[in-house]
Amino acid sequence: MTRITIAKGDGIGPEIMDATLSILYAAGARIETDEIEIGEKIYLAGNSSGIATADW
Repeated sequence: MTRITIAKGDGIGPEIMDATLSILYAAGARIETDEIEIGEKIYLAGNSSGIATADW
């Protein structure tokens, strides 16, 4: 099993990531996911990259 990190973000990101994961699972990908939060909420909290410092 391979562990990957996903970041859905804002806008259409969540829908795109959900569709992508559905395709990967349907294709038999043996993955486990860890999700990090990115996007406007993190940016407005003071992280100019939009990615939480702990998630780098």
